[in-house]
Amino acid sequence: MDKAYYAEKGLFVGITSIICAFYFFAPTLFTFKSSLIEQNGEIENIKTHYTRVESRGSKSIKSELKFTLNSTQSIYVLMKNIGQSRYNERFEKLEKLLKKSERATVWIKESQREEYEPTVFQIADKNGTILYDFEESKTHSKFGFRISIGLGIFGIGLYLRHRFKKKASSQHRI
Repeated sequence: MDKAYYAEKGLFVGITSIICAFYFFAPTLFTFKSSLIEQNGEIENIKTHYTRVESRGSKSIKSELKFTLNSTQSIYVLMKNIGQSRYNERFEKLEKLLKKSERATVWIKESQREEYEPTVFQIADKNGTILYDFEESKTHSKFGFRISIGLGIFGIGLYLRHRFKKKASSQHRI
């Protein structure tokens, strides 16, 4: 077993994980309410979709709640991997509430105003009742960010431990 080889792979995995944490998860995680804008309109084409996904031999089901507002060209999507369950109670309930409301307000980043599928941070019905909370939208990003940073620190730590343990042991021999 070549420890130097695995230490170098640990460094690569560590740096890659930290880059991924900041590229994929940080933009959502470090978004503040003050940087969001409201999109208002009548709800159109609302539907919860279930799709079977397979990754590295593991099968699961992805649920998506998709809808549009008549005032924008965007499609608003909430997505969650629900494992082997065939029903996402949260999205089904949200769909019913939005259909009943007929109108909604969606909060997105101002920089994503013209995007086809902007990130949804909050949803309220026509009465202003929050149905999908700002913190709920960040839950996935918090978990992913923590895992990626943890893996990054572990990988870099593995490399540094190997490198400096080697130097320390060679200095004790002198």
